[in-house]
Amino acid sequence: MLKTGSYRSSLPLEAWAAGLFLLALSALAWAWLFRMGAAGDIFLCRLSTVTLSAAVAMWAAMMIAMMIPSALPMILSYAQVTSRVEGPRVRLGVIALFVSIYLIVWGAFGAAAGGAEWLLNRNGLIRDGQIADPLYAGALLLVAGLYQWSAVKSVCLSRCREPMSFLRRRYRGGYAGAIGHGLEHSTACMGCCWALMLLAFVGGAMNLGWMVLLTLFVTLERLIGTRAGFLRLSALALLLAGAIEMTRSIV
Repeated sequence: MLKTGSYRSSLPLEAWAAGLFLLALSALAWAWLFRMGAAGDIFLCRLSTVTLSAAVAMWAAMMIAMMIPSALPMILSYAQVTSRVEGPRVRLGVIALFVSIYLIVWGAFGAAAGGAEWLLNRNGLIRDGQIADPLYAGALLLVAGLYQWSAVKSVCLSRCREPMSFLRRRYRGGYAGAIGHGLEHSTACMGCCWALMLLAFVGGAMNLGWMVLLTLFVTLERLIGTRAGFLRLSALALLLAGAIEMTRSIV
């Protein structure tokens, strides 16, 4: 466990380097996605001849663009603590390893989602990047709404939105610690957001407006957390949207 005085308030050079690198990476991902839209491929997911590799690349770019902004507080906090307790020869490598683990985990999620989209597209269950049947789209909204209300969601969110408190209690040094923390934080982050990310299939995978909305929602969720009944209100909104969507399949 770290003591209160074992980290400093100002960001060290390594934290600035990590933050600027990740912001640049996220900006490049957004730029690539917007360029695809401007080129008229609205979007790769709307092409009937989409390949598996294209779907995987599309989702990987989506995850980088959408998840890095909300992960920055944890990454900067980890860099801040690491720069204090690790030696100068290893601290940059430790921070880079932590960030790499995070990106690999979300990249794997993106690859799985891209593969699922490609498969569903080939079987006619997805058209133009959206779930074709309102019944299934409504069911996905209901799943996301129920998950917002779950204890697992609350636990994962509490770990993500209080990074310094988490690191004070559980920090482990060295490369092994970086791997452990990277896996622990990225899985907790995924525990917060997996259902919300899958809502891309409802609003349209690679629908940039929908992506921006989800990104803002996830970032706001990290800032507000469980306060002011935010999770319950968002759960009710998703459940209501799911019910409305499912009625479209009946009418």
